[in-house]
Amino acid sequence: MTARLAADIGGTFTDLVLLDSGGGVHVAKTLSTPGDFKEGVLSGVERILSDAGEARGQEIALADVDYFVHGATVVLNALLERKLPQAALVTTAGFRDVLEIMRTNNPRMYDLKWVKPKPIIPRHLRFEVAERVRHTGEALCALDEAGTREVARRIKALGIHSVALCFLHAYANPAHERRAREIILEEHPEAHVTISSDVASELREFERTSTVAINASTIPIISAYLDGLSQALIDRGLERELFVMQSNGGVITSRTARSLPVRTVMSGPAGGVVGAQFIANRMGLRDVATIDIGGTSSDMGVISDGLARTVDQSAVEGWPIMAPTIEILAIGAGGGSIAWVDAGGALRVGPQSAGARPGPACYGLGGDEPTVSDACVTLNRLNPDYFLAGEMVLDRAAAERAIRERIAEPLGMDTAEAAEGILRVVTANMNKAIRSILIARGFDIRQFTLMAFGGAGGMVAGELLRIGDVQRLVVPSNPGAVSAVGMLATDLRHDFAQSSVQSFGEVEWGDVRHALRHLRTLGAERLQADGVDEAAMHFDDALDLRYVGQDYYLRVYVDIDDLDGERIRSNFDRLHEHTYGFANPEFEVEMVNARVFAIGAFERPRLPEIDTRQAPHGPLTPKARRPVFFDGAFVETDIYDVTALCADDAIAGPCVIEDPRSTIVVMPGQSAAVDRFRNLSIEVAA
Repeated sequence: MTARLAADIGGTFTDLVLLDSGGGVHVAKTLSTPGDFKEGVLSGVERILSDAGEARGQEIALADVDYFVHGATVVLNALLERKLPQAALVTTAGFRDVLEIMRTNNPRMYDLKWVKPKPIIPRHLRFEVAERVRHTGEALCALDEAGTREVARRIKALGIHSVALCFLHAYANPAHERRAREIILEEHPEAHVTISSDVASELREFERTSTVAINASTIPIISAYLDGLSQALIDRGLERELFVMQSNGGVITSRTARSLPVRTVMSGPAGGVVGAQFIANRMGLRDVATIDIGGTSSDMGVISDGLARTVDQSAVEGWPIMAPTIEILAIGAGGGSIAWVDAGGALRVGPQSAGARPGPACYGLGGDEPTVSDACVTLNRLNPDYFLAGEMVLDRAAAERAIRERIAEPLGMDTAEAAEGILRVVTANMNKAIRSILIARGFDIRQFTLMAFGGAGGMVAGELLRIGDVQRLVVPSNPGAVSAVGMLATDLRHDFAQSSVQSFGEVEWGDVRHALRHLRTLGAERLQADGVDEAAMHFDDALDLRYVGQDYYLRVYVDIDDLDGERIRSNFDRLHEHTYGFANPEFEVEMVNARVFAIGAFERPRLPEIDTRQAPHGPLTPKARRPVFFDGAFVETDIYDVTALCADDAIAGPCVIEDPRSTIVVMPGQSAAVDRFRNLSIEVAA
């Protein structure tokens, strides 16, 4: 027996999925442990191995797991909380204050009180050395090796062990950075030195400096976490190296993640979009808006023409990260989001969250503030006796009391009406975000299917279908585990870039081909070091192009063996038209970057299919009925067990479909259809 295992840490719950070689799919959910996230992972691993072994009638141990991938949240949490260890920055003389100056524009145009965030690395830990390279790669001023050596000694004397090295135009010629790293390590062998040409080998000095500073500052955090988790797993029998989900939708080894933590910032949310893409492709859906509703946040993504939309730069708390990332819009709206009344008497929900501890009032762990989960319990949409299949009994009285005292009484409302108001406010916030991520990017929202998942996705998805512009909603099977499924449905991936700004008319395509082949060689070496066979390697090539005078660019995929300039230019114009609504073939174009995405292919999971309803099954009947609050009144509502559903079943709302780890609510006037993978498609009833 062999198995593949994935663990996704959320703010409230940790979800795990195990696929065994016999085709079985096993899912587990445990409370996250914010004080030490690895404890939640370890308890979840113990639980899922036990459950899978019991279901198979055959013991499954960690030694049987030949692939274990993990969604790490420690880097994002550290950046959001600014709990970063000290790191030093060494840069070109005259550029010490790039992190302080940032960009001269105000990202919040109409906010006159906006204040720049504090630099990732404070000024007294930023050092200058003499050196200078032109954007062409030509060295204008040799590296001051004596000065570099003195800086290294000062850093060592300060007791700092993580160093960021970012020289001006190092993307064009990294020789000075590499030599400076050698000198620093000669003087300070215990240091870990991150150089910008390895982390972000592209133009834009502030963004590159920010990226390398974030990477250096978070290396101690992710190293300590992964060292502790890996050793604990080894002690429990794991014989394979742990893999980590990246922000770009691929995975890397934990060894690589220790040196490139900046690639894992959006690890968990990226897994959700990849999982949604995998499920959407199996369902034949090409254009999908995804919403991953967990306990703390809702993360929106876009799948266009079958592929997750990515960006080359993201930001956390105002600090840019120059690395390919699945585009995700996150808002503070989840099952644990706290409802409150503002000074003007308006009902608000989030962004504050009750988290895993103390959690919503209904958890009975000490929380007393009303949350979205408390609203669902109060409305009888969430069964307090069947939460986590009854392992965790929810406190309905505590939920009602929190809503009554904090929301209903201040607003002069009935408790149930206040709870319904909480759901309407939070879904309005979600719908606004969905519209933002689609319409602002030129997509017709009416052509998209909304896929809602995460532990709380099914509870509020029907409300979203009511108020949104999408015509169809999908709640996938095991919605809380979609992120973990995504981690098992992706490949090893390394991204490489080389900046070279030049007029399109002056491009020597032989030089471009040479640059792409060089990046491919780097990718092949990295994949080979990861243990990937050459037959499993795949490379995607692209060029970043823009009209002369533009600041940003669009990515155009190319064929390295057929670099036809006219075809590439034509594809760019079409992409510009689609993205911005206009194109001008007469405008001069310039090339900015060459890119290669090195892929090490993994086998895709085979998820089980269910049969259509046959005679032995009998007709679909509810397992119970209970009053559920809809549109201002309690209505006797059918309650179904998800395991009783068969392919091609159709269910009319209102109804509640209960899963051991999630709940799906079909609103009045809606109907649900079940496919062969037990995904639910919900539409407005004809």
